[in-house]
Amino acid sequence: MTIQSPVVSSLQSQRVAGGGALTVGLSHGRTRVARLREEGAAKIRLPRSAHSGMEAVLINTAGGLTGGDRLRWQIEAAPGAELTVTTQACERAYRSAGGHAA
Repeated sequence: MTIQSPVVSSLQSQRVAGGGALTVGLSHGRTRVARLREEGAAKIRLPRSAHSGMEAVLINTAGGLTGGDRLRWQIEAAPGAELTVTTQACERAYRSAGGHAA
């Protein structure tokens, strides 16, 4: 009996895709969420704040970016709203076979 392993001419790596959008406005003297959207590996966390402003943390749940990965962010603050946008504490860098991460 002869066993042959399947021949794969080209392997396609799995790519990260996702996006997030956050719009904030001013309501009763405090910054409030007007719109929040998350898809794929993109997440937005909004930790509680003691002041009137808001902090948003952009997170890539895939753990890192490599060639061909795509994350899209859209952040908007209405006049008078206070918003600080940061990223997660660390991002892993991976070796890539080519392409650009964006």
